[in-house]
Amino acid sequence: MIEYQLVRSKRRKTLSLQVKHGQVTVRAPYNVTSAFINTFIQEKSVWLRAKIVEQQGISDYCNYNQGDNLLHLGEQVTLNISVSKKTSVYLSPAKLTSAGALSHEHLEMRQLNVIISERIITGILTPLAKKIQVKKQLEGYFKHLAEKMITERVELISKRTLLVATSINIRQYKARWGSCNNRGALSFNYLLMMTPLFVIDYVIVHELCHLVHLDHSKNFWQLVEKHSPNYKKAKQWLRHHQSQLYWHKPQ
Repeated sequence: MIEYQLVRSKRRKTLSLQVKHGQVTVRAPYNVTSAFINTFIQEKSVWLRAKIVEQQGISDYCNYNQGDNLLHLGEQVTLNISVSKKTSVYLSPAKLTSAGALSHEHLEMRQLNVIISERIITGILTPLAKKIQVKKQLEGYFKHLAEKMITERVELISKRTLLVATSINIRQYKARWGSCNNRGALSFNYLLMMTPLFVIDYVIVHELCHLVHLDHSKNFWQLVEKHSPNYKKAKQWLRHHQSQLYWHKPQ
């Protein structure tokens, strides 16, 4: 869900959206529910994200080229694309200095390696087709990572909070990080793997709390704060990095 500031007015009769300096403001009458506003935001999410990126002047977004940057568990890494016998995606480990410590210089140079198989590369005839293949492999990598990590984190947090879902699904959403339905089933966006662990944990707590409150009422946020005291920091991180978390179509 795109973060926004809500301004209500007695005089206003319709909803309006404003994007200024990369921040979204929703102006609404008092009789419009939060659920309706959230649905409205989701419907306009593609336009809103485009405006946010435009206003923040982001020009170095990932376009699936050699050397492009993207986020991996909150850390900026560089794409390294190559060809070999087998398709794979893996993160280069941080290197150690002679003293056995992690080198800050090397940490900044960590690479997310995308290996395209020789069989696949023979059928790629244009630069755009290569970018599409890179994006496809990255999506598979992030989904596989999310299936393992989020499942483990949900189990751990459920034991601590005593909030237990009926099922967990990992998928990609265009406009939200997770969801909870009235049957207690949770779904999470696998692009959460671009965010730090404390943000992932906040999103999990957020959805688990919907097992008790299927709204964003005061009681809901009090429960979120009980189980995730620093949730505002996580929301701030998502808001600050939202342009980097938006995956563009290859161009």
